[in-house]
Amino acid sequence: MKRRSLLHQTAVLSCANGLVRALGFVMRIWLSRVMGAEAIGVLELASSAHMLWIAPATSGIPLAVAREAAAGQGEAALRAGRRLVRRIALWMMPFLVLLLPVIARLLGDMRTLPALLVYLPCLPVLGLSAAYNGYCYGMGDTLPPALSELLEQALRFAVCAAVLLSVSDLTAAGAAAVPPLATLIGEIAGLALVVRLLGRHGLSAGSGARDAALEKKIWSLAAPVTGMRVTNTLMRTVNAAMLPLRLRAGGLSAQEATARLGMFSGMAMPWVMLPGVVTGALAMVVGPALARRERDGKALRRLLLRVLPGALGISLLCGAGLWVASPFLAMHVYRQPDLAALLPALAPLVPVTGLEQVLGGMLAGLGKQRSTLAASLTGALLTLALNYALVPEHALTGCAWAHIAGHSLTLLMNLRTLIRTARRA
Repeated sequence: MKRRSLLHQTAVLSCANGLVRALGFVMRIWLSRVMGAEAIGVLELASSAHMLWIAPATSGIPLAVAREAAAGQGEAALRAGRRLVRRIALWMMPFLVLLLPVIARLLGDMRTLPALLVYLPCLPVLGLSAAYNGYCYGMGDTLPPALSELLEQALRFAVCAAVLLSVSDLTAAGAAAVPPLATLIGEIAGLALVVRLLGRHGLSAGSGARDAALEKKIWSLAAPVTGMRVTNTLMRTVNAAMLPLRLRAGGLSAQEATARLGMFSGMAMPWVMLPGVVTGALAMVVGPALARRERDGKALRRLLLRVLPGALGISLLCGAGLWVASPFLAMHVYRQPDLAALLPALAPLVPVTGLEQVLGGMLAGLGKQRSTLAASLTGALLTLALNYALVPEHALTGCAWAHIAGHSLTLLMNLRTLIRTARRA
């Protein structure tokens, strides 16, 4: 496989991310109109739990595989990553089958159970896709993951449209299970495409000889990132379950509170992640690039000074765009007047999350996963505490303030770690 330049890799992933996000936005807007805010709220609750249980297989392992592949391990790193994913899925899925009713009850809404059941088979599929994607990033070839993501998103939209338009009178629980079904179908097709494309490059689909030492090394690299993702997702799940309760404490009915959750997580937050079209691509490719320069302090600092200002500029531009476009999005796109106040309140979060994403990728490439875990946990706890305190009085605006404060603290802690690491290199 031919290694591409950092700019080329970022451009390929950014173009793919742009198309994927565009399809995703259109799909979310369409789903919000077809399903309604209440069903979107049920879906967001189920999705938060789904993101929690897939984190062990999809978060740290691809970054660790990418780092080892960039260091010359190549196919051996991929084989080790695949074995780890299979073992994680083998251990977790039987327990999840038994725990799903308990999880639904803990989420505070038993209507999430159908969606949770459909999400369950995604665990091994998403884990294997993540391992293959990590191998591609480490080898400097971003085209297979980019094409895979495009196929996945297109199939998600097609399946959602086909089911929701052909089946009428779905309950909130039934409608919330449709996007998970579309996700499962899309991910299976995306994984098959990556395997086929890499097979054309001569990558063997076989298991090969086991390298227990490499598996242990990949897991040691992956564990802190996995812990960070599990922590973030757990906090997101707790927040998703707590937000309707705190809104009800402020005087809303249970139905209205669930609808507000759908508005915040399903309609507003996707716009906050808008710079991820570019910053997500940068985060994935800059980690292996820094790993290759880890022993050359001058080259490492030069790369940091090239990437960080660009990521900040893009994120600031997206935040300003969200601020300006908020009235149009609220009144004409979503037809939800309450969003007109929420979206401007979330605009400062856009540059924070964009830069935080790139910093996380950099620190992972430099092997500073434990530091990012501590920063992520600290920021998540602050967000949780402020949500509890602010939401009853200030509703979703208070939730926006809580997220800005928590993510800003995480960003500052990660930036401090990166500066210290760069000075010592």
